[in-house]
Amino acid sequence: MKSTVAVVADYANVEAHGKLNIMGIFDVISAQKVPAVHPQMQLIIRFVADPAETNVALPIETQLVDEDGNVVFGIKGQVTFQGAASGEQSTTNYIVALNNTRFDKFGDYEFKVLVCDEPIATIPLKVQQIPPSQPLAA
Repeated sequence: MKSTVAVVADYANVEAHGKLNIMGIFDVISAQKVPAVHPQMQLIIRFVADPAETNVALPIETQLVDEDGNVVFGIKGQVTFQGAASGEQSTTNYIVALNNTRFDKFGDYEFKVLVCDEPIATIPLKVQQIPPSQPLAA
């Protein structure tokens, strides 16, 4: 199993015929102070699985990890790859909506996606400080 797409974006969906639509890909969040709360983002992964990995529920975990290696939060669930034509790989889109995600410090973060406790994708994300707005000079 591997990932062929792994991004953070404003929005994503999968249309009726399986086309993955992604809008607003980003890897930096800017804030004036911490803690910073990002109102909405989506984590998008496209997996490709071998025939032996299809038609069975596999444990999946998504973690947000800070630059010190601390897990900020983790989300656990299951993913099932539907069987493809005989001998072909199966493609599955995985979209996680994250609302009001809190970042307690500036720095480098990453989302880690693990299937069966094996790392499949890592997505970097930076939270950077921007200076406060300055009043306009008269």
